[in-house]
Amino acid sequence: MLSRPSCAFAENMTCVNNNFKFKAYISYSHRNERWAAWLHTTLESYRVPRKLVGTSTAAGEVPARIRPVFRDRDDLSSASDLGDTVTQALSDSENMIVVCSPDAVASHWVNQEIREFASLGRQKQIFCVIVAGEPDGSEAGRACFPPALAEIGLREPLAADVRKWADGRRLSRLKLIAGILGVSLDQLRRRDLQKRQRVWTLATVACVALAAILVVAVTSRIAAQQRRNSGESLVTYKLNELRTLLNVADDPEDLNRLKQWDPQALARLVDLAGEAGNTLSKSAMGLREQGSHLYESGELAGAMEKFQQSWALYAEVYRRDRSNQTAFFELGQAEFYIGLVYADQGESDKAERSFMSYAEITRRLIVLQPKNAEWVLEMAYALTNLGEMQKQRDANNPERTLQLMQSALEYNQIALVLDPENEYYQSELGQSHAFLADAQRGVCDLEGALQSRKKNVRLEQDILLEDSQNTRKMKKLAWALSGYSVVQVEMGWIDEAIESLEQALQLMSPVLAQNPEVKQISLFMFHRRHRLAMLKVLGGSPAQVRLIIDALDSDWQRNKQNGGAEDTHTEEYAAFLVDSVQLAQSVGDTATAERKSADAVTYLSAILRTTPANQVAQNMLSLAVFQQWELNRQAPTEDILALLPDYGASRGRTRACFVANIATRQAIMLGDTAQAQRLTDYLLGHGYREAGFMRVCKEYSLCSG
Repeated sequence: MLSRPSCAFAENMTCVNNNFKFKAYISYSHRNERWAAWLHTTLESYRVPRKLVGTSTAAGEVPARIRPVFRDRDDLSSASDLGDTVTQALSDSENMIVVCSPDAVASHWVNQEIREFASLGRQKQIFCVIVAGEPDGSEAGRACFPPALAEIGLREPLAADVRKWADGRRLSRLKLIAGILGVSLDQLRRRDLQKRQRVWTLATVACVALAAILVVAVTSRIAAQQRRNSGESLVTYKLNELRTLLNVADDPEDLNRLKQWDPQALARLVDLAGEAGNTLSKSAMGLREQGSHLYESGELAGAMEKFQQSWALYAEVYRRDRSNQTAFFELGQAEFYIGLVYADQGESDKAERSFMSYAEITRRLIVLQPKNAEWVLEMAYALTNLGEMQKQRDANNPERTLQLMQSALEYNQIALVLDPENEYYQSELGQSHAFLADAQRGVCDLEGALQSRKKNVRLEQDILLEDSQNTRKMKKLAWALSGYSVVQVEMGWIDEAIESLEQALQLMSPVLAQNPEVKQISLFMFHRRHRLAMLKVLGGSPAQVRLIIDALDSDWQRNKQNGGAEDTHTEEYAAFLVDSVQLAQSVGDTATAERKSADAVTYLSAILRTTPANQVAQNMLSLAVFQQWELNRQAPTEDILALLPDYGASRGRTRACFVANIATRQAIMLGDTAQAQRLTDYLLGHGYREAGFMRVCKEYSLCSG
């Protein structure tokens, strides 16, 4: 977080007075003029929250506006002596903002301006904004910090990073303003969130007044488009955007895979089904149903065979009649089922190709019938699948996952515009918000995730109100509340998270009573009870923790006997093992903590030796190893170290808050204090206040308070 030390303790710092002509001086390479212009505008247009105006900070009395800001191209246009004017402007400026990039590194004038400003005794009032390059300068020609910063003692300056995969523009602006005003970033973030919530509320009211067909509030871009155009025009607008999202290797209408089939095998398949188009379609659907049963029972190879045969029959129907849109639609569905099996088999490239074909077929159908709400919703499903696949394939590009999930949500919203009374579409909209929230967590946008989860909960609550005894709707609301609690925990809202989880468990209890044999429901109850116990300990209510631990152990044994608890693909089970260590520590049971910690390391390392690319297991192993290290202060063995993820490889890139939290602990364990501090600053700057992280942060002197 950008902050200013108190004048009483700051060395070589001129305490701020109100006699400066400029609030800030922007130093930049003219190749970065666009960013300097944005900074100039965004700072001068910012209105300081009324409750802060007039308060006293180390920076002086907080003003209502941050103006004027000096930017040489605006302020020196008529100057006759550039050097004298710049020197005077630097002297007249309370703060300096350096636009950092490889161009700034090479700029003689940027470096000179930094030296001149520091010579005035104000090096503590220099703030950095990264627009390009790498903070650590690990790549030749990619360093972003001008060397003059190191010369004046700012070797690793704290900086806002405007790039979308880092802080982004909004958070960067707030970081700068917090530093300039001498207030905490949290104060500005809370007030900024409150302001945006008011704006969202007003926008929702306006949308309802202007477009009665809108059932829920939508993003400002979509809302504006809906006010101007009909649902059909909205579809056209979105279809144009799809061209940048979809990357289809083969034209699905070419039916290339059908050409590769053994002609005799295809002929036998057609003969068994019958020559008529309707009998071929009926047989294709039957094969899909058979494949679904095999898939649900875990027989992936058999399921794939049936799904491929189903695809071949639908492809044959479409080959014979290219005007048969139903067959083309089912061809897309067949691609989805094939992609599903590939995904479960770990064939991510093949899975993505199938999902891309599914999406492309759906897109072409929408072009033919833009008012078909069912097909529009199908596109939401297709984009969601692509988003999930993107998350699995490339964890270093969470921005694309976010883009896909945002687009999926918008297609869901358009389907509701086309069919506003459809309750199923309304329920699916809640799921779209849930997927978007997870994608927002993937880029550490906790405020965005909180709003998306809140919308998810409200939609499911409204649907349940109309049929309060419907167990399916109760289950969906329980899942929504559980997801909401995850974000609340990450923001440090323990009491609110406890309330959400208690509501979720209360809703799911009658569902379990009616379906005691359903493994998914019993696992939901098991993991949420465990999470609730953890939160009560963290929230300062450790009473009867030993009874809770024993009860959870009994539940685990029962679920394991039923074949449910020990699922190597379940993030929650890994979390259960790791959190059990913390529960044992909370009651001073070191022996149990050490035993469970060893169990967690053994369990997770075994998974990684089989599936080394399992990112969930990698993160959980890092956390388990850190717990073990805290208990015995012994470095992990070489074979365990080899399994740990290399978090340093993505330095400078966006990462999910929960991953940065784990990476912080690994850096502490490995003695990389600088990396631990960078990660801590990143997390605090994004509003991450999870209780375990805050303990580590304070215990290892990475943050104060």
